[in-house]
Amino acid sequence: MTTDIFNKTIAEAKAKGEEIEVLARILAEKMEAIHGTGFLVLMDHQARYVTVVIR
Repeated sequence: MTTDIFNKTIAEAKAKGEEIEVLARILAEKMEAIHGTGFLVLMDHQARYVTVVIR
């Protein structure tokens, strides 16, 4: 039972992390559309860090 709860929690956290990455890429694409230059997503979940910068 505990293992099931643990596995479910890990799966949910992984899904949320993937969603954050998708949203950050969407933001970078929209920034590129507005500014006409490429943007790069820098992300580190352990450091709790997300930024979008010019390539």
